[in-house]
Amino acid sequence: LRLPLRPLPFQSRGQASGIVRVRPLPRLTPLTASSDDMAEVAEEEEEEIVVRDKDTGKSIECYVDENMVLDGQEYVLAYPCDRPVVIARVDGEGEEEELVPVEEDDIGEVFEQAYRACALCDTELIDSAVVLTLQGDIEDEEGEEDLLDVMSEAEDDEEFVKVLTSFSDADGAEFLVTEPIEPVIIIAKPATGAKPAKGKKKRDLYELLSSKELDSVMPSVESILEERYADE
Repeated sequence: LRLPLRPLPFQSRGQASGIVRVRPLPRLTPLTASSDDMAEVAEEEEEEIVVRDKDTGKSIECYVDENMVLDGQEYVLAYPCDRPVVIARVDGEGEEEELVPVEEDDIGEVFEQAYRACALCDTELIDSAVVLTLQGDIEDEEGEEDLLDVMSEAEDDEEFVKVLTSFSDADGAEFLVTEPIEPVIIIAKPATGAKPAKGKKKRDLYELLSSKELDSVMPSVESILEERYADE
């Protein structure tokens, strides 16, 4: 599956492919880091963990980007091992066309169709914690300069996503399977009562933070990242 550029208006979170403009997507934690930074960490360290959502029972495999201790509590910044994706519905036509992200509670209604569409591209859609992920190889056609040119047009309240594939539901509504351009960063802490992982490919178990705890640590996390990337 190739990914040529295709700018398209977007308001919130036949086969289509390309890059579309979006407002910041829900469910994702935006922090200061680049995709190149994430790829470099994966190549150099490859420390893997499993992050669990206690509320849903879902989990997601992640690489560790940073370990930190705040007020005596250990935390990690991590990002998905697999490609994160967001399903969005296409509303309107022509210049009025916009994408509306499928709410988390409604994903089950379109997941089967999205799964089949991804399977046609020799990839597998995973209903993982935090964000859906995609397993399998996808060839990226656009280069870094192409991405920078498109993203330079974004407003402060906008992001970009790559459109990987599309599908329609029984009523003919069109949906896109998209990948956020900005990396998805996940903040987690060691799971309560979890034992150290053993084996050749050990992956310690972590858990997502509650909304209250996430709000309390975000200022410190952002400050740490800003300092780190300023030094680089």
